Amino acid sequence: MFDTIRQFSDRVLGRGDAAITVPVMDGALKPNRALDDAEVVATLPDIDDLATDGRAFFASAGPVLYVLEAGRMVEVQRFDANITALAVRSANLLAVALAGKRIVLLSVARKGATSLTEIAVLDRLGDVPLNSVNALSFEADDSVLFTDGSTRHDPDDWCRDLMEKGQTGRVGRWHVGTEGGSGSAELLASRLQHAYGVLPQGRAASVLYSESWRHRVAQAGAQAVLADLPGYPSRMAPAARGGFWLTCFVCRTQLVEFVLREDAYRTRMLESVDPRYWVAPSLRSGTSYLEPLQGAGVKQMGVLKPWAPPRSYGLVLHVDAQGHTTESLHSQVDGQHHGITAVVEFGGALYAASRGSGRLLRVPLTGPGAMQ
Repeated sequence: MFDTIRQFSDRVLGRGDAAITVPVMDGALKPNRALDDAEVVATLPDIDDLATDGRAFFASAGPVLYVLEAGRMVEVQRFDANITALAVRSANLLAVALAGKRIVLLSVARKGATSLTEIAVLDRLGDVPLNSVNALSFEADDSVLFTDGSTRHDPDDWCRDLMEKGQTGRVGRWHVGTEGGSGSAELLASRLQHAYGVLPQGRAASVLYSESWRHRVAQAGAQAVLADLPGYPSRMAPAARGGFWLTCFVCRTQLVEFVLREDAYRTRMLESVDPRYWVAPSLRSGTSYLEPLQGAGVKQMGVLKPWAPPRSYGLVLHVDAQGHTTESLHSQVDGQHHGITAVVEFGGALYAASRGSGRLLRVPLTGPGAMQ
């Protein structure tokens, strides 16, 4: 009863969940050029996820798995479907999600060329088939955490899930069978507004996950540890100095927040407008004059201002152990390295996958040229 009254008053007064305000990027979130100035390691169209065990570095792009060797990305294996998530374990174990529909556990042999052998497969959580697995993380040799973004929409159809205000995301734990079986899966959280990113914590059975459409990172079975973000959070990776790195694959704007509250307009837009031109965030922009703009996004003298409202953006956050954002890396509106979907630390540097530009980026964390 009280929730209903509060929701009604919020809609009348334009506050709470009915507000269309977006947090300002200031303090630790102050914009910079760290991602635009990053070294481009490789150009891989559709690059999506990254994984490392400290010894080897893997990347996925479409159906292809790559490994970093002598500064070059070398193809390891081409699967029969797009790789939608990736994780690696130091015990020569690799987990990949294919088309979001199944998770495959593989053993890795590194004698000369890298080769993979299938160990086990998971294709459902409870009675519901997996549909949009978009992040993986090893918790132990026989335990893999995963997020299933939506039970209605495929991984690449995330924008439709946002526009329909999807609430079918799930977080699960896969207990891999020890004797060749597929083991069992345990549901950790459900009815999430697009689960996208999962990370085990130091304490036993403590799990963090990103809930993109609620702009927050939460702990399974507990409250949010990071909330009201200016972007839509996605995958996470441990940070050597403590805490974790968090990617925001797209950013919020007042225009999109407004559209999300106008149900009749949004429904008609979904029915009648090409998805490429929806008033919605995107992994890349600037490719067509038909793209929607806000007033400050109009080019003046042929120049797009870096502070214009973003249709696409590049953003990585460092979050400390207390849940505070301490540092951020940006590719601003007029930059190129937008749509950051994954980061990992490897060899004293931070690697980022820019799906918007199809590039693998490297930012030194130590030594000459290190990020300040």
